[in-house]
Amino acid sequence: MGFLNDQVRAILWAQTKGLYNRFSGGGAGAGRIIYWISILIWYGGIGFLAWLAAATLPEIAERATLQTVLNVGLLLATLFWQLIPVMLATTGISLDLKSLLVYPIAPHRLFIIEVLLRLSTGVEVLIVMAGAAVGLARSPVAPWWSALVFIPFTAFNLLLSAGVRDLLTRLLTRRGVREVVVFGIVIVSALPQLLVNFIPPEQWKRYYSLFGKDLPAAPLPWQVSAALSAGPFSWSALFALVLWLIAAAWFGYSQFRRGLRWDAAEAGSKDRQTASPGGRSFMEAFYRLPSRLLPDPLGALVEKEFRFLSRAPRFRLVFFMGFSFGIIIWLPMALGNNRSSGAFSDNILVWVSLYAALLLGEVLFWNNLGFDRSAAQAYYVMPVKLTIVLYAKNITAVFFLVLEVTIVTLVITLLRIRFPLYKIPEAYAVTLLICLFLLAIGNLASTHYPRPVDPAQSWRQSSSGKIQALLLFVYPVLAIPVALAYLARYAFDSQWAFYLVLLSGFLVAAMAYHVSLHSSIEAADHRRESLLAALSRTEGPIA
Repeated sequence: MGFLNDQVRAILWAQTKGLYNRFSGGGAGAGRIIYWISILIWYGGIGFLAWLAAATLPEIAERATLQTVLNVGLLLATLFWQLIPVMLATTGISLDLKSLLVYPIAPHRLFIIEVLLRLSTGVEVLIVMAGAAVGLARSPVAPWWSALVFIPFTAFNLLLSAGVRDLLTRLLTRRGVREVVVFGIVIVSALPQLLVNFIPPEQWKRYYSLFGKDLPAAPLPWQVSAALSAGPFSWSALFALVLWLIAAAWFGYSQFRRGLRWDAAEAGSKDRQTASPGGRSFMEAFYRLPSRLLPDPLGALVEKEFRFLSRAPRFRLVFFMGFSFGIIIWLPMALGNNRSSGAFSDNILVWVSLYAALLLGEVLFWNNLGFDRSAAQAYYVMPVKLTIVLYAKNITAVFFLVLEVTIVTLVITLLRIRFPLYKIPEAYAVTLLICLFLLAIGNLASTHYPRPVDPAQSWRQSSSGKIQALLLFVYPVLAIPVALAYLARYAFDSQWAFYLVLLSGFLVAAMAYHVSLHSSIEAADHRRESLLAALSRTEGPIA
């Protein structure tokens, strides 16, 4: 009968029909057209890389060179499969164990489905590997069975990815542990580029001669896979690959079983019980701040947003990544030994602040009703105008974005990265201008393309796929007013010119926000039933 018994087939069929209805329904609006165009552009580029692999691998006439190329390619494939989902704070399609525990399905069957769903995080890798398989089949030096090695290599990555996901899901829900884990991920991600930028090439050669001579012979999974693919056949390499596959299977299944027995609500309750009284009093004062400064009901709604977002694992993860990954990305270019490092160092605060604004857009702007889910019904029965609700969410978004920029400024200062002091107000001004445009578009997106989001899921994206694709076109347009301000400062060599152009951008953004707010209120009123139905919809057993 195999692992696809009647219950599993019923779950997969229901989920397939749900996905089909989601992508095929709704007409052919502009958002859907842009979504499919962006998908074609992205996977067109991936297809080009696959064609490049299929065309260039047969041109390699030496077996040693072929093994080196495959070694580097498979290493990059492993890094993409394991690290990119972590850096993007999303793990693609995965099982929702809370929905599946009611079914009489054996854990090992659920684990097999979970492993297969890990393909969603590496579709690009599979396309490129398919092109590489075609190239190996046409290679004059590779054996006929070389492409078959990609099967156990892919299985290794799937099993490892499943284990990493379940492990991080548990760790990122524990208070204190979550911050340590994210900080460790940041350090690991930053270490390679920091070492490359700050260690001279001569010193790298000396380190390699002392410690790295035996590294190519190490039986790492991508290296033994490359050795088998390039040929000749080696029993030791095959044995090492099988051992890696067994280790990944043990790790993945053991973490999956722990995830089945793990209760997020219980873990959160223990964390709240062990919280110090001093910490609770400080946070309580922070939560009460909006009610003291703003009139009711606006102050109460902002306080509600403060309390909710500060406790939501999804928001906390993205907020932490805003001032950590952003600095890690730009730090090597700011401090590197290149001619442009001065320009990057002077503007590092602006770059990191803009990166934080774009990253926070997923949880603060594009789907600001998503965390409310079915509770959004209260906005239509309470004696509070929906305009006040959107104002509260927008004020909360501005506050946390300003807080993010402030933390970025403090961290860069503590790292003793020198930059002109006039860049501090410049970073706030540029970020707030982008924020105002994001609020204008985000209110429209939140009322036209709402999507329910579980705040406890640290790796679950908050906005829909159509909105994610639309951002590829929106962000360059939003950058035009900022680019014009910098161009004015360059042309007139004056700070006054920069801020005057920026002020005109604020006027345009304010008008856009005013118009979009009224359009959003009208859309929320006319589309009340469909909006509430969308926010009340469950994600199903596979999300």
